[in-house]
Amino acid sequence: MHTEQKSRPRPRFKTGLILVFALFVLCVLGVAAYWGLHQRYVPPDAIAAAERFLSLVKAGNFAEAYSLTTQDALPGRPLEQFESNLRHRVAVDALTAKAEWRGVRGGFQTYGNRLRRWLAGRKLDPDSIGLEFEAGSPVEIRLLSSPDGKWRVTYFQTHAG
Repeated sequence: MHTEQKSRPRPRFKTGLILVFALFVLCVLGVAAYWGLHQRYVPPDAIAAAERFLSLVKAGNFAEAYSLTTQDALPGRPLEQFESNLRHRVAVDALTAKAEWRGVRGGFQTYGNRLRRWLAGRKLDPDSIGLEFEAGSPVEIRLLSSPDGKWRVTYFQTHAG
């Protein structure tokens, strides 16, 4: 008498396959987390404040651009000194209508830094940041985070590319 036995996958093989797949998924998630935590974070509000500053300068609205600064000695304390500093440091007539953000000057913050700050109960955003724009010529804008949570322009200049 000839009987056929159905071949069944062994439970050990299934368990091993599930274990290998779980380890693979865990490794992929670990690599993705490592990559994500090491990506640069630039506060979008800082970029928006700097872009607004540049568009106001290009439009010739110096009084409103001055209101976005720290209004201290570096950008110019009275409006007249600010305008003088602006014309001296920035080629206002050479600015294009649209400024394109190019990156961060100096140090930067990662998402991992933000996570550590959050876990420690500290302020998430850096106190200051230097941004680089292309607006006809390279423009550097440094911003400070004010106590009210807004970004204020503290320094600006065009420079050689």
